[in-house]
Amino acid sequence: MSATAPVMAQCSMRQARVDLRWPLVVSGNAAMYLLEAGRQGRRPVPGWRTMRGPDWGELDVRATRPDWRLERLGTQPLGPLRYNHFALSGLHLRRTPRHLREEAPSYVLAMPQAGASRSRIDGQEIEVAPGSIYLLHGTVAAEIHPQGNYETFNLQIPAHLLQQRVSSLPKAYSAALDGSDPRADLLGRYARYVNRVARDLRDDEAALLAGQLCDLVALMLRGDERACCDDRSLAAAHKRRVLEFIAARYADEDLCADTIARCCGISERYLYKLFHDSGQSAMERLRVLRLEKAHAMLGGSALSQLPVSEIAYRNGFRSLSSFCRAFRQRYGITPGELRRTAV
Repeated sequence: MSATAPVMAQCSMRQARVDLRWPLVVSGNAAMYLLEAGRQGRRPVPGWRTMRGPDWGELDVRATRPDWRLERLGTQPLGPLRYNHFALSGLHLRRTPRHLREEAPSYVLAMPQAGASRSRIDGQEIEVAPGSIYLLHGTVAAEIHPQGNYETFNLQIPAHLLQQRVSSLPKAYSAALDGSDPRADLLGRYARYVNRVARDLRDDEAALLAGQLCDLVALMLRGDERACCDDRSLAAAHKRRVLEFIAARYADEDLCADTIARCCGISERYLYKLFHDSGQSAMERLRVLRLEKAHAMLGGSALSQLPVSEIAYRNGFRSLSSFCRAFRQRYGITPGELRRTAV
């Protein structure tokens, strides 16, 4: 076998133990493409080599000592999120702008298990070690220098899912898991539990738990007073955009919560949360606006010859009967009675 030709090995497990003294590419359910190391015994791999993965992108790796190892690299999807688990020693990792060109913004929730790592995230120095939980920007230039036998358990989160919940996201955030921050403790315990059951979940269950994990990340960040203020400002901006969208599209009889959320760039779950404290959901606001528009049309003389049914349809109601029921419930009279009193 050529010293430079990669060997393909099928791997159906979530975690793989590999010795990178041999050129190796791992594929299968783990969806991993490891660096081509070259057959060099236990001597360091000269220069940088590239690791590529369809799920976690691309980064450069080089050995820093002769007995370097990448012992474990596992991945498990959870709806739009992804768990990654790896253990290594004697390797220096980096991500440059070249690696990030085609990647969607994401964050990494890191829960180190053993060893430590000195990291530089977009120029910011941070020490990553067991006993704390970390939220790190995953799509900025970064370098990772593991110390000793380093093992970490990470959760990759698309940035837009967190931006829906918290407006001001830090490039690097950490919280101790010593009981001093109950939000961080709850997140850490829940993230580990969900990982244990992730492979057995249906798609709808995985999506639900992914949303709950994002909510818990936001809850942890809200321990900072500035994040709370920013979050309230973000919620107000989202709500204003939703109301403007409803005002522009109220006449569309097919308008629903899913369409409103999707067109406003938020989740349906977050849409309901935005209006929870107002006593009126987004769909209730839509119904009231339709009735107000219909009331104005019925009370004016300009459209006095227009059938009541046509007014109902022009304002997004699917049927005359549903319109009349809703109208009477809100105004105490029928549309026909209002029209007669207005003439």
